[in-house]
Amino acid sequence: MDRKLALAILLTLLALSISFAVTTAEPNVFPDFGVQHNNLQRLTASVPIVVGAGLHGNSTLPLDQPTRLEINDFIKTHPGVHFRGICDGLGLSVGVVQYHLSVLEHAGIVMGHSDGQNKRFFETDAFAQSDMKLISLVRHETTGKILTILSQNPSALHRDIAQSLGISSQALSWQMNQLKKAGLITAEKAGVNVEYTLNNADAVKGALNLTGKIRGSC
Repeated sequence: MDRKLALAILLTLLALSISFAVTTAEPNVFPDFGVQHNNLQRLTASVPIVVGAGLHGNSTLPLDQPTRLEINDFIKTHPGVHFRGICDGLGLSVGVVQYHLSVLEHAGIVMGHSDGQNKRFFETDAFAQSDMKLISLVRHETTGKILTILSQNPSALHRDIAQSLGISSQALSWQMNQLKKAGLITAEKAGVNVEYTLNNADAVKGALNLTGKIRGSC
C-alpha cells in the first residue's frame, strides 16, 4: 500500500477514536488542554475531513489540470523556452506559471536546464544534456543568428558576420569566443581577418530547425 495512503488512513482512524472519546467524555476529562470541551469536539471531528481532502488532492494526476497541461504542451512544442517565455507565450502571470512548473518538475514531467541567468525547460528525458545545451545556446538571439549564418555558408569572415548582424567587431569576438568554448565553431586566420566554420553542422541545423530559427528538413 502507498505509504502516504496508509499514513492518511491511520490518522483518520486515530482522529475518529479521539473524536469518539471526546464525544462520550465528561467536560473535565481534558482540563490541561486549555480548550473548551465543545471546541475540542469540533476540532477532532474536522480532522477526518481534512485528511480526506488531502487524499482527494493526491489522487489528482499532474496533467489533469488544464493550465498545467497547457504549460506542459507549450514546453513540448518550444523546447528550451525560459520562464518568461512561458509567461508571455501563454499570457499567464508569473505566480501561476511558477506554481504549475513546480508541480510538473516535482512530478518529473518537465526538467529545468541552467543557462547562465536563465533556466530553460524541457520535456524530461526528451533530450540529452548536450542537446539541451545546444538548444539553449541557439535560443539566445545573437548566438542563434550567428549559427544560422554559419549553417547556411561553408565559412564566413568575422567582418562580414559583424556587418550582417549590425554589431561591433568586439561584440562579435565575445560571441565567437563563447561558441569556440562550446566547441561549435573553428576559427582560422584569413589575411587580416578571421574565418569561421561550423562544427557538427547537422546537430546545429537540427537545433535551429527545432527552435524555428530556420526551416528545413533535418
